[in-house]
Amino acid sequence: METRLWGKKKGLKSPYPLVNHLLDAAAAGQALWELHVTSGVRRWLAAELKMTEDEVGLLVALLAGLHDVAKAIPCFQREEPRPGAHGYLGHAEAALLVLPTILDPEVAKEAVVSQPAYRIGQLLAGHHGVYPSARAREVERPLEDDRLGDAEWHQARLELVATIRAVLGEPRLPDTLSVPAAVMLTGIVVVADWLVSDTDGFIPHQQANAPEDPDKRYGYTLGVVRRRVVAAGLRTPEFVGSLTTEGVWGFAPNALQRSIRDELVPRLTEAGLLIISTSTGSGKSEAGLLAGHALGRVTGRSGLYFGLPTMATADGMWLRVKNFMAKATNGRVPVTLAHSMARFSEVYGQDADVTEWLREPNTTLLAGLCVGTIDQALLAGAKVRHNALRLHSLANKTVVVDEVHSYDSYMQELLAGLLTWCGRLGTPVVLLSATLPGRIRDRLVAAYLSGACVAVPSSLDASYPGWLFVGRSGGVLSPSAQALRAMGVEKLPVPLVEHRRHGRTAVERHEVISEYTDLVRAGGGAVAVLCNTVKSAQETFCFLQESIPRNEVDLFLLHSRFPQYRKAGIIGELDARFGKGGRRDRPAIVVATQVIEQSLDFDFDLMVSDLAPMASLIQRLGRCWRHDLLPGGGVPNRPAWCEAPRLVVLDPVDPDAARSCPPEWGEVYAEFELVATHLVLSRRPGRLRIPHEVDALVQEVHSATGQGLAGVPREAWLTQYAQERAQVQFAGIAGIGAVDRIADLSQLSNDDVSELDVSTRLGVDTARLIPRYTGADGKPYLDVERRVEWPSSRPKPDQVTTLMQYSITCPQAWVRDAVASGRLSVDPKWVRSSVLRDVLVLPVEEVGDLTVDEDLGLLWRRA
Repeated sequence: METRLWGKKKGLKSPYPLVNHLLDAAAAGQALWELHVTSGVRRWLAAELKMTEDEVGLLVALLAGLHDVAKAIPCFQREEPRPGAHGYLGHAEAALLVLPTILDPEVAKEAVVSQPAYRIGQLLAGHHGVYPSARAREVERPLEDDRLGDAEWHQARLELVATIRAVLGEPRLPDTLSVPAAVMLTGIVVVADWLVSDTDGFIPHQQANAPEDPDKRYGYTLGVVRRRVVAAGLRTPEFVGSLTTEGVWGFAPNALQRSIRDELVPRLTEAGLLIISTSTGSGKSEAGLLAGHALGRVTGRSGLYFGLPTMATADGMWLRVKNFMAKATNGRVPVTLAHSMARFSEVYGQDADVTEWLREPNTTLLAGLCVGTIDQALLAGAKVRHNALRLHSLANKTVVVDEVHSYDSYMQELLAGLLTWCGRLGTPVVLLSATLPGRIRDRLVAAYLSGACVAVPSSLDASYPGWLFVGRSGGVLSPSAQALRAMGVEKLPVPLVEHRRHGRTAVERHEVISEYTDLVRAGGGAVAVLCNTVKSAQETFCFLQESIPRNEVDLFLLHSRFPQYRKAGIIGELDARFGKGGRRDRPAIVVATQVIEQSLDFDFDLMVSDLAPMASLIQRLGRCWRHDLLPGGGVPNRPAWCEAPRLVVLDPVDPDAARSCPPEWGEVYAEFELVATHLVLSRRPGRLRIPHEVDALVQEVHSATGQGLAGVPREAWLTQYAQERAQVQFAGIAGIGAVDRIADLSQLSNDDVSELDVSTRLGVDTARLIPRYTGADGKPYLDVERRVEWPSSRPKPDQVTTLMQYSITCPQAWVRDAVASGRLSVDPKWVRSSVLRDVLVLPVEEVGDLTVDEDLGLLWRRA
């Protein structure tokens, strides 16, 4: 029967024998172990399994070669009953039932989830992304399940297993197989399966060229898949021996970067958690990259994932990391971009180093070097499909997380859960923040060390500015007193924080803003006006547009509700004007939302900002006088009215009012943090000594315990506390939690938790719209000028890209009623597109409450 069993059929001229598919996968597993799995993970797995690296390599090949043995069941081979019908059994689930007793007859006496053979069955059953569970008797007595077939079917499965084992030289199974090790092995098996399941190229090639003899076929296929691993871009990056800021970026290191180079790097001997905390504009990203490179070399995890809070910040960091890695690695290595809109980035799409194989959403994270949004990493710690693949991907890297302070309690809890896995797997982690509250820092350190099964050291001296490294053994490294003094040199001139109270009306707010925009009109320079909501930004822009002659000042508006192509163009123009080396040739006012607060490297003479939590205000101040030197040593030509970096805080908060804050701000920030920031600013002087006073201000607002509070502040704190506890509980439901709590692989999966559910809790509960305009000829168009025609049939890949470039996001609440009434819907031609099937068509002339303005972006009028 073995030779009659098929493994792949769809898209092929003739069925592909199951035994051949299994041999292909075994060869892919071996090739991935050699070329893709980093030396650090190979060492970790060998130690975890108490085997040599060569033995683990053969085990990997065996597991990959057995992943589809359970296709040898009547249901799969006869293609009936169909999925969902009575009597149907999926081949992945069947693996848990058929393999344990084949691999170890002792399982038939008593099946226990911790048995290596049982766990192998479960991990192979999870190669489609979800680990199933089973009753012990089902695993002990597989022949009693009619869905698995009779003795002849069982014999066929025995022969398949025997063939794979014989070709590999009868590799032994480990004596113990922990949950973390099983997760790592699952990830490799999944990739091996994907590499050899290509029915367009790989399998037809094998059908035409591979020998029939199993031993010869395996040897031939091993060479083929080794080349395929390299061609797919999956080869492990090779880090160069050492780096300097002069060699990479062409400038001498500052005090922070010098301390990382001289006091951290030479003392590194193990994986651990590094926290870098310093004020904005102090070279944290560069320090994090240098540290990530050093940690990768020491631990053998020669890869990097750089996680950021938003798609815009990830896009900006991608090019910086790509340029860094061109100096930090040998040869050309792909640097992928991981977020939901990455495939539609024009610059990223033109990068020849990134292979097509790595551009698929499920494979992007497998690249040795990757930049993406933080949710792409946090999903590794959530009960979603293929979380094991994500954990495998991250384990081969140093994980760098930027702007750690900016994540809410839900995300912090998921991050803490992920850090326990990083600690257990020996994955180095670097956390970057300008304003990290102490309670969050302590929570994340404790999470990492709990995964490593090490107690938190009694004294953690986390100086600000500075860095703190806690190794997996519990050892602590920190900067010398001399280095701390150098990092603590006060920024001069001393930045000004101007606290401006105003009433709740738009007129009163605009009057204050005008005082500062008039400075630009009279004396030139660049001012940013940062608004807490998109609507406020649009209204502020309209006010300035009406009150300032167009030829006097260049006026910009940036927020998240522009079409993608328009937003990218605005960011590009702002970078050319206010980025490092920007031309700054005309007076300018930039009205924006929080999109410019983090990681976008813009420099302004003055920032006017709505009141925000203290940590956010300090981030915003970091966009003032950010570029002290221009290329060539020149000093930016600051206007005469600008004597120091200045942040003007517009504050309408009244703790004694029935509503202490504007109600629309409650959708963005917690009321307590706004009130607390208001109270702190009201009693402090106008100058902010950086970096000396930054940490104390952050802790005062963001580490408050509620003690000593009364009235509105206490009520606001209690409300925030309740919200944070609810977020933590939601994270507990969605997250896989601490590694030491997992006894059964099925605990990592939950069919009730989807990536969409997790992403919604991560703050991306948005709808995506594509405006459709009707021309005079009655035809539909994508643009207001009626030049780009709407696709008349199912969109081709290039048309999908064009459509997404014109797409706009908005809150789901804006479209819920319109969808329910049928005024908004998906184009029927898109239902088979994984990208477009959830995107709504906005017929601009027909949906009056949603309009698109060329200057303002998407507008919504509440019905």
